[in-house]
Amino acid sequence: MGLEELDGLALEPLRVRLAPEKVAEYVAATGDDEKRWQEYAPPSYAGAILFMAAPLLLDREDVRQYTKVLVHVDQRFAWHEPLEIGTDLLLAGSVTKVRSRGASTFVTFEVAVDSPQGRVLDSVSTFLMGEEPAAEPGPDPGEPAAGLRGPSEPPPKPGSEQLGPMAKSASRIDLVRYAGASGDFNPIHYDHEAARGAGLDGIVVHGLLMGAWISQLAAAASTRPDPLTELRLRFRNALRPGVATEVTAASGETVEAVQRIDLAVTAADVDLVTATAHARVG
Repeated sequence: MGLEELDGLALEPLRVRLAPEKVAEYVAATGDDEKRWQEYAPPSYAGAILFMAAPLLLDREDVRQYTKVLVHVDQRFAWHEPLEIGTDLLLAGSVTKVRSRGASTFVTFEVAVDSPQGRVLDSVSTFLMGEEPAAEPGPDPGEPAAGLRGPSEPPPKPGSEQLGPMAKSASRIDLVRYAGASGDFNPIHYDHEAARGAGLDGIVVHGLLMGAWISQLAAAASTRPDPLTELRLRFRNALRPGVATEVTAASGETVEAVQRIDLAVTAADVDLVTATAHARVG
């Protein structure tokens, strides 16, 4: 079958629990504020929730052949309630759009997350999938040293008026830790040959790890346990492990105690991820 036949597919709902040990592992792996996230998970934990549901699609026998090339193109999260640790959640995943372009296919995957009290989170992902890479990789740069990492700073204190810039970087070891904490085991993030087979020069940092850095900076604008209402991420260029980046934020207008913040992760003046967040500042 082709991926087009997945359009409209509703997956079996999955029940999960926001386990304190898993949230703590995730907070440590992303370099977030461990003191802040004791009773609630950070908003970026939405990425880990996404990858609790995504394997129900990506590990299907009729889909697996199309995951040789698997690239996260963009992501939207909308939070309706705080992610309270210990809460039982119901995850309902579905494929809502499939469109092909040449040898590659764009698949829109949505996850609705509910607690016994109602809707907690909505996630909308676009994955680029295919059996063959769109281009050949460049010259093999080899693998960087496992522990090589540039400067990395913790996020500002909650309620900060000055957001960034914030230095962030990830080593190959960091990527393995993040994979374990988030459930995102795409081999392009830890297997050099698999990454080159997908058309990349070598392994690359998870897009949602860079998204977590962005979320940390945006969440620092608020003191609430549910600091963000929405985050839209666009993954523009790949980041190699060990490379220094800068996370920047520009505050926009505030409407009804919700502030718009435009953010980016850049390296050597190249945008890697751009984003728009809306933070609860009232």
